[in-house]
Amino acid sequence: MQRQFGIIGHPLGHTLSPLVHNWGFSRFDLDARYRPWPTLPEDLPAFMARFRETPIEGLSVTIPHKTAVMAYVDEITDLGRSVGAVNTLYWRDGRLWADNTDVEGFSRPLLVRGIAPKKALVLGAGGAARAVVAGLVRLGVAEVGVTGRSLDKGQALATEFGVAAVPWDDRGGYGADLLANATPIGMAGRFEGVSPFPAEALTTGTVVYDLVYNPHDTRLVLDGVAAGACVVPGIEMFLYQAVEQFRLWTGLTLPDDELRPLIMEALYGNDSPGETEDDIT
Repeated sequence: MQRQFGIIGHPLGHTLSPLVHNWGFSRFDLDARYRPWPTLPEDLPAFMARFRETPIEGLSVTIPHKTAVMAYVDEITDLGRSVGAVNTLYWRDGRLWADNTDVEGFSRPLLVRGIAPKKALVLGAGGAARAVVAGLVRLGVAEVGVTGRSLDKGQALATEFGVAAVPWDDRGGYGADLLANATPIGMAGRFEGVSPFPAEALTTGTVVYDLVYNPHDTRLVLDGVAAGACVVPGIEMFLYQAVEQFRLWTGLTLPDDELRPLIMEALYGNDSPGETEDDIT
């Protein structure tokens, strides 16, 4: 029988997860299929009831269900609990587990590049920022600051993880050697062409990690390149969170050097940026 996997969320029109995982199944000659299941918040209880009655082996979870779905599983990993959100469901010994691979997705590009920041600043206070802060704490970064346009949300996130809260207007003077953008600023659409960080505060000693990957060359990325900073592009987090999901489901590791060009082509087509030293792991 063909093994079944998929993703729930809403909307799902532009998700690349089916492309990635179906490529992986083909790559390892597995009889499996991954499909999107668009699911509105009010439909989540019924979907999870069907999930338990249907032979679905694994599930990706995206907005707006990353927190709500935790009420429908049997076990949550310590990491999932610490983040307060999950994005991956899988079965172990007849019990449904929930985990968060966004943390690994964020951390792995730093580890493979040998980047070990001492002081990091996270822009944003939403779900993506939670995974970033958790990743930085797990990596043992000595000083972590969180800043958001909403002072209350930034303070709440900082307090929860025991890190520093930085006022948005003071972000340029924080002096971090790693800057992680977990806001939508710079994303294609109304925020495109805008940077969430003052360009004059970037230096050659800064690592710029922009979670936005559409477009590839965000204003923040371009400002980082102009300043001579090390740049980690946003597709890296997406790539490695998918690699970790695939490993949880199958025990197999997707080759990142083969997967990266597939994602780049899907996102950017003929305008796909050429490989740079920072794109190669």
